Amino acid sequence: MQIFALVASLALTLAALFVLVPAVRSMLRVIRMGQPASPGRTDDPGARTVTMLKETVLHTRMLQWTWVGIMHWFVFAAFLFLSTAVVGAYFQLFDPEWAWPIVGHWYPFEWFSEFIGALSTVGIIWLIVYRQKHHPRSEGRRSRFFGSTFWQAYFVEFLALLEGAAILFIRGAEFHLADPEHATRAHFPLSSWLGEALYPAGQGANEHLVYFIAFFKIALAMVWLIVIGRNLTMGIAWHRFTAWFNIWFKRESSGRTALGAVKPLTVGGKAVTLDDIEGLDEDTTLGVGAIEDFSWKGLLDFTTCTECGRCQSQCPAWHTEKPLSPKLLMKGLRDHTYLKAAGQAGHAERALIGKGDAGEGSYNPEGGDFVIDEDALWSCTTCGACVEQCPVDIEHVDHIVDMRRYQVLIESNFPAELNQVFKGLETRGNPWNMAASARMDWAKGLPFEVKEVGKDLESLESVDWLFWVGCAGAYEDRAKKTTRAVAELLHMAGVTFGVLGNHETCTGDSARRAGNEFVYQALAQENVETFKEFKVKKVVATCAHCFNTLKNEYKEFGIELEVVHHTQLLNRLVREGRLKPVAPEPGTNTRSITYHDPCYLGRHNQVYSPPRELLSALPGASYVEMERNSERSFCCGAGGARMWMEESLGERINMNRTTEAVGTGADQIVVGCPFCRVMLSDGVSALQANAGAREEVEVLDVAQMLLASVKGEAATKAEKAPTGAPAAAAAPAAPAAAPAERAASGEAGASLFDEAPAEPPAKPVSGGSLFDNPTTEPTTPTTPSGSLFDEAPAQPPAKPTSSGSLFDNPTTEPTTPTTPSGSLFDEAPTQPPAKPTSSGSLFDNPTTEPTPTPTASGGSLFDIPADEAPAPATTGTPEPTADATAKSAPSGSLFDVEEPVAQPDPKGEAASEAEPEQHEAPEEPKGLFDY
Repeated sequence: MQIFALVASLALTLAALFVLVPAVRSMLRVIRMGQPASPGRTDDPGARTVTMLKETVLHTRMLQWTWVGIMHWFVFAAFLFLSTAVVGAYFQLFDPEWAWPIVGHWYPFEWFSEFIGALSTVGIIWLIVYRQKHHPRSEGRRSRFFGSTFWQAYFVEFLALLEGAAILFIRGAEFHLADPEHATRAHFPLSSWLGEALYPAGQGANEHLVYFIAFFKIALAMVWLIVIGRNLTMGIAWHRFTAWFNIWFKRESSGRTALGAVKPLTVGGKAVTLDDIEGLDEDTTLGVGAIEDFSWKGLLDFTTCTECGRCQSQCPAWHTEKPLSPKLLMKGLRDHTYLKAAGQAGHAERALIGKGDAGEGSYNPEGGDFVIDEDALWSCTTCGACVEQCPVDIEHVDHIVDMRRYQVLIESNFPAELNQVFKGLETRGNPWNMAASARMDWAKGLPFEVKEVGKDLESLESVDWLFWVGCAGAYEDRAKKTTRAVAELLHMAGVTFGVLGNHETCTGDSARRAGNEFVYQALAQENVETFKEFKVKKVVATCAHCFNTLKNEYKEFGIELEVVHHTQLLNRLVREGRLKPVAPEPGTNTRSITYHDPCYLGRHNQVYSPPRELLSALPGASYVEMERNSERSFCCGAGGARMWMEESLGERINMNRTTEAVGTGADQIVVGCPFCRVMLSDGVSALQANAGAREEVEVLDVAQMLLASVKGEAATKAEKAPTGAPAAAAAPAAPAAAPAERAASGEAGASLFDEAPAEPPAKPVSGGSLFDNPTTEPTTPTTPSGSLFDEAPAQPPAKPTSSGSLFDNPTTEPTTPTTPSGSLFDEAPTQPPAKPTSSGSLFDNPTTEPTPTPTASGGSLFDIPADEAPAPATTGTPEPTADATAKSAPSGSLFDVEEPVAQPDPKGEAASEAEPEQHEAPEEPKGLFDY
């Protein structure tokens, strides 16, 4: 037996080395195909090593799923120990009683050996049962193992089971071979029982057993190495070796995940700025258009993916029947990478992004000419759930943004809805395409003066904070209420602040995450210059996206800011006693509230406690948590520029989240971001129109809740609708708002907390949705500025001229039309436009469709009264008006879309949209394997 074991073990070892050494060299060659990684991945090696050991040895990220993490740790520890056991097995082929010097008969070593073998066996059996319990054959797409390569998983599980058991079996044979002084249960606490039950007591027989089991351990290890050496895309096995490196080389040496800022646009590992454009070669690749354009860290990410599906289980796109799965994305890119590197026929010519048929598949379709379907690429909300959950630190969001950059900057291939967004950002500095002169409209009627820099302040050094209003806070009706509430609370607390007013422009979040890096950089540079000019040091922002961009991304432009979210500052003021919530009057009904975590406040910046502490400080309110909250909160669907894109595939993300929020029974759904408020308000309106939500449910910002409490205002039920007004229950089904409608939306729908209007609406219309089709003809346009919130002038002004600057906003009324001014990237058109009426934007797309304008604004308890007369509140539909800003002919820009942008048709959408799917909350765990 000894001779056979020796010969067979050496033969298998040589075979494994013959396969493994070329495999490792091939894997390294593939990874080196990538571009240099940026930012540098080797700074602060000490901190990186500590992070690697924490995440591997301590399993800090695996333990986000508690029982799975515990059981996986047992298997992980046994695998590490088995490496020493396999080395020891070679010695036992010559001496069956061999033991490691010094520690071989040390009690802690022997006890660890036996208990880790037993626990590993228990752990892998638990994981096997867990995989079968949550198999796609029973759970379909809800299973996080959907799309995983099952034969590879079964192979790994089977060998892990044998590895753990082999430790106990060989120790049982050693128990019979040991001398009487050593052969005690103190040295063999578990294996002694196994040895007595299974093995004979004879010396010779047990020696043969040791030879056989030593050979068995060696054979298992060598078969393992041979199989994975022949399958370089077997991430479920290779991650045992590559995860250490992937974690060590993660983006942030501090150990935080690759969230917050997006990695810079790089060429050859060096960041590219607007100043570098002229020096770039014509064939320079911007972003990622082929597998070789990824950095080596990206290729290491693909190689390391374990196909565990944690990212997939949290992805809002995948949960709502869209083709994007972060796991399948990594798997598809990995398969293509190694097949292309191996010269596999067809892969060299495949485009990275393409458009296929619906049933063809979204990842490496058989016979297809692309790797990833564009629907998968543009479904991402960049919420960061995948990055947050990944136990091996794969940077999914960075890779998706890099691929979008190539599609926008090189291919000019992006969703048509983004054309108008890019145009508004480039020419007017905001995605709503509103005039800068309307940025201070939110402050009208406040009982105190809002100090504006350049008018009331020479610099921000004389006040405590710069209040960053943001585009939504300045232009969107619902967000304006949050802006006013924050301003009033700061004033009450004696906190001095100033605003930039017309000097403020969009931070560029939507542009950057949609892939339009250069428009983002132009906006950021303009803001940074303004900050430096007015000596800005401390900023408070109400928009989670602005907060994230200012805090994490503007440092690339040479400015350091202290940036806080308004919930953080308000929470500090409440703790200091500068703001004091007042208990409601006796007999007032207790309000039930739930909180939705904005992704860019929570996951991207780890701000979870301040909003909840504020809400818990409100007297007369009971707090209920949604099942998906904090790190596992579900996205509202607006991030990654999805706010501006139509959602035509699967269930609407905002409807999924809104259904969960309504399911808590809360009266008020509280948010900390204007994007979230728009999405959830649309969702509530749609549910209420279908009788899927109580009429008293409404969506509010944390600041509005606090302001009402500080003022001692109590929520009272709205007065009954005027006689003859149609009942909400009879309203037709209303889908969530389309992007074009969101851009012009105001507050809609009657709320429990609404105050009754002084006079009933002159023309009550049916339906409780903001986005119902109008029942009257569109009105004639009256405002020249294009702002949804401008009041009609006494006399119409003359035709506007075009702006000559990238982000100019005229301060005086234009008089005569001129030729297009020329965009940042415009090429000269071959023929001049016949009737130029507006600036030749980078993203011009002529259209004749009218843009809807809001007319209704609900009078909520938490609304701040304004000087101007409010529009009559209705529960019907705003009447659209024609776009006051004339469209110009296409400028021939790099990013122009040839076909005109189709305006969403609410009527057609409502007619074809299926009833919103009811979201079922996951059942409570019923057993050990339900985690």
